[in-house]
Amino acid sequence: MTPSELADAIEKAFDYRGDVTVDLKDGRQIVGYLANREHHGTPDHAEPFVELMLPHQPELLRLCYRDIANVRLTGEDAAAGKSWEEWVAREAAKKKTGKA
Repeated sequence: MTPSELADAIEKAFDYRGDVTVDLKDGRQIVGYLANREHHGTPDHAEPFVELMLPHQPELLRLCYRDIANVRLTGEDAAAGKSWEEWVAREAAKKKTGKA
């Protein structure tokens, strides 16, 4: 995967509302929610990185781009089929029936 392809995969994973699987170059796979990404590094961390929320762990796991082989959308997308317009319509219907 080229650096550009990896950046695109990470961006899609960041917009995804479900868990992703990060395939590392050393063969490990890590499943979690992509909570943050930084394409250009930061003053505290010179390299580009992603941060994952892992089940039952309070701290984010930070992984450098250089260690990532691929990022796959593997969990159920919690926002699939849900839109702002549908939510507004449901809330309006609730108010109409007095269930709000």
